[in-house]
Amino acid sequence: MIQIRGLKKSFKDLTVLNGIDADIEQGDIVAIIGPSGTGKSTFLRCINLLEFPEEGTVSFGEFSFDYHDMIKDKKKIAELRRKSTMVFQSFNLFQRKTVLQNVTEPLRLVQKKSAEEAHEIAIEQLAKVKMLDRLNYYPKHLSGGQQQRVAIARSVAMKPELLLLDEPTSALDPELVGEVLASIKQIAADGNTMLIVSHEMEFVKNVATKVIFMESGSIVEQGTPDQIFNAPVQERTKQFLIKNHIMLPPEYYL
Repeated sequence: MIQIRGLKKSFKDLTVLNGIDADIEQGDIVAIIGPSGTGKSTFLRCINLLEFPEEGTVSFGEFSFDYHDMIKDKKKIAELRRKSTMVFQSFNLFQRKTVLQNVTEPLRLVQKKSAEEAHEIAIEQLAKVKMLDRLNYYPKHLSGGQQQRVAIARSVAMKPELLLLDEPTSALDPELVGEVLASIKQIAADGNTMLIVSHEMEFVKNVATKVIFMESGSIVEQGTPDQIFNAPVQERTKQFLIKNHIMLPPEYYL
C-alpha cells in the first residue's frame, strides 16, 4: 500500500494543499477530479518533489519519506523519484532523441540497464501503445497523441510503484484524446498502480477503481466510481457532476 498523510503546500500566502491524506492499494487506478485550480496537479507534483511541500509523509511499503525532515536528503529524494514517475500534460520528450531513444535512455542512465535489455523493454512498452511503426521518428514528426503515447511508454518502462498522470489529454485536440485514453486503459489492465488527474469523466467512470473529488486544496469526497457518480454524499460533489453533465439518478434532481 502507498500511504500519503498530511500533505501541505502553499505558494506565499495561498494554501494549495490543506493536509491531504490518501491510501492507494497495489493495482489501484485512482482518479482525481474537481474544478480547475483546486490543487489536483500540485498534489501529484508534490508526491515526487516536482514541487516541494512544507509538510507530509509518503510511504511505499517499508520506504517512508517525511517531506519536512528529509527534503535535503538526496539519496532519499532519488529513491522516492524511482518509485513514482510522471506523465505530463506537455509530453516532455527529448526533442533530439527518436521515439526508441526516448524510452531506452532513462533505462540506461537511471536504471543502468544494458543496451540490449533497455531495447527489449522499450519495444515491449511501445508495442502496448501501438508506436512500433514510429521507432525512428523524432517528436516533431509525431502528433500530440503519438507523443503522449511515447511518454506513457517511457514512464511505464521504468516500472514505478506509482505512475502519476497529470491531465494527460488536456493538451490534445479532441480527435486525439481517444487514442491516449486507450493506451492508459491498456496499461491499467496490466496491473499498473496509477494516480491520474483527469477531466474525462466517462473514462474515469469506466477505468478508475477509486475516485477522489478535490476542491480548494482538500478532499471533499472519495469512493468507488459507482459511489461518486451514482450516489454522491456531499452537496458540492453533486453540483460538480451536474455542472459537468454527469447524469445522476432522478432523486438527486428533486
